[in-house]
Amino acid sequence: MSIMLLLKVPISMAIIYYWQDIQYDPSSIDLIAYFILLPAVFSLILLSPYLIYLAYQYQKKRKETQQQQARLQQQKSDQLEREKNNVKTDVTQWLSFNIFSSFAVSAFGENETILEQMKKFRSPELDTNLTNAYSLPVLSYRITAIDNDLQQSQYDDDIDLDHARIQRIKALIQQQLEQQTEILWQVAEHLKKSALFYDVELAYQYRIHPAWGTSDDQKGDQHKDFEPHIEQVSRLNCLNIHVLLADNLFPIWDEPSSRKMLLQFMQSLGILSQQIQIKHHFITQQSSYQDWLNLLGQIATQPHEVSLVINVDSEIDQTWLDEQMWLTEHYLAAEFSSSWCVAAQDVKINYIEVMKTLKVALNADDLSSFFHQMISSHAEQTEQSDPFVLLLDDVTDIKVIKKITQVFAQTSVDTHHFLYPKQSFGDTQSLAKIFSFMLGAHLSEELTAMIYSADHASTHAFFQADTE
Repeated sequence: MSIMLLLKVPISMAIIYYWQDIQYDPSSIDLIAYFILLPAVFSLILLSPYLIYLAYQYQKKRKETQQQQARLQQQKSDQLEREKNNVKTDVTQWLSFNIFSSFAVSAFGENETILEQMKKFRSPELDTNLTNAYSLPVLSYRITAIDNDLQQSQYDDDIDLDHARIQRIKALIQQQLEQQTEILWQVAEHLKKSALFYDVELAYQYRIHPAWGTSDDQKGDQHKDFEPHIEQVSRLNCLNIHVLLADNLFPIWDEPSSRKMLLQFMQSLGILSQQIQIKHHFITQQSSYQDWLNLLGQIATQPHEVSLVINVDSEIDQTWLDEQMWLTEHYLAAEFSSSWCVAAQDVKINYIEVMKTLKVALNADDLSSFFHQMISSHAEQTEQSDPFVLLLDDVTDIKVIKKITQVFAQTSVDTHHFLYPKQSFGDTQSLAKIFSFMLGAHLSEELTAMIYSADHASTHAFFQADTE
């Protein structure tokens, strides 16, 4: 309103002088149009950037409020469901898993190298391809190897014309699949043998599969109804593929294309589509750890299934960075990906050794008893200097520090035993906790590694080398 009054005086004076100069006799409509409407129009033009900003902030707050209400409603529904089923939440529940393979990559390198760089508190590097509003380079956690892969495929006729972020995430998923190929091939062989022994319909599908007879002798003797020796193996029904993505990708992610890519890769290994289940999860930063625990709980209850979990995010994209810098001028973008081939503890796969066993204690209020139970040689382990506890939270938060101090007070864990991965992902935090959790599989085999988050003070996870 003040801007309109400020504009009204000079505009009115200019109009009056102009009318006097041309000896114009204005009507009542002219007076309304030039002395009221015209200043109002100029005011709206000048205020339009501010009004657009207010509308953007309103939509953002409205979306956050809706998400918060949805989470609260879900929590209430879960609570009602627990009460309905008389579930005692104070009873400790154990989830046990076999991790057959694990691969992680970030700007720090791969697997154990990432942990070593975290110990050294490696800082981000100047990104010459990303700039701020002043066209100056910004810092980022970029995986440079992905740049080389994208440059090699830029002339591919089949490449989608997506923006940079989608292309990088697809490249990271493809990299994870290639790293897991050897394990997945063994899974494919086990699935086939299991189907031949346990499932008549799937056995028929395998027999008519083009890759069934591989040798010339077999192709020449097809009329003799050649049947190979059917080996009895432990039952394995299907391969579940879980792709974990940030929730802000939901509006732009092409799920059918992603499913097609994953399905084609698995079929190239000889797995029937009937034995492949693909699910995409779009996860928010606020609920990421809870969603991860829910997924682990689901995997733990699948006695005849194996899961490939792919966790991937990338914000190395100028368009995305420009949007974020509206709110945070020094936004620090990162990218990373990780994958597990994991199953419930009773699931075995032919010719594959278990890399690590994972045990997760839920509703475990007293850490000290579980700590001594899981780490039998805790005295020796805590005497050495290598970190073995991954803390997933922001340790610059005083409230978090107090919680952690209280939880570990009854143990012999000291501050130098902690590793703090959160700062290594900049502002790309939607899936950072899940990545850090999965990275725990690469901590020293000689130590029992532990994962902890103050988000779930009564949940404790332990990685152990398989002793069988």
